[in-house]
Amino acid sequence: MTRTLKIPDLIFSNWYTWDDRKSIKNSEYPGIYMMAISSKNLVGHQPLYEDVSYIGMTNAYKGLQGRWYQFYQSIRGKSGHSGGNTVYDKLGHYDTWTEILYVCALPVICNPVYPSAQDFIKMGIVAFLEYDAFAAFMKAVPEQKKPRFNTK
Repeated sequence: MTRTLKIPDLIFSNWYTWDDRKSIKNSEYPGIYMMAISSKNLVGHQPLYEDVSYIGMTNAYKGLQGRWYQFYQSIRGKSGHSGGNTVYDKLGHYDTWTEILYVCALPVICNPVYPSAQDFIKMGIVAFLEYDAFAAFMKAVPEQKKPRFNTK
């Protein structure tokens, strides 16, 4: 059987502040995301890998918003997100940070609750895109193997 898959280009939204993350179009769907913790003003700019602190993905039914909530819980000292736990261990409680948390995303519109055959393919594409983002990061920032808060 021959398949033709349409893999989206690895193009993220512009950076949003953490407080404005719900403004990212289609973030109720699965997808991949990158975070930056920076003193620079990144709002409205296209992401550059040298600013990226974390890369993640989700295929969960609550989409990117649900995964970000788990991250938020972790950076406030509650469990729920491995990357958020790492950030909390290194930087402490979110309310004490001097730098700003930014997020950008590449949502993939699909239905993970009642997936069709095409939705399963799209969820596989989400996983592929995360690895593609890691590869792009490594090419752009060769002195690092991964963003500073990705431990796995």
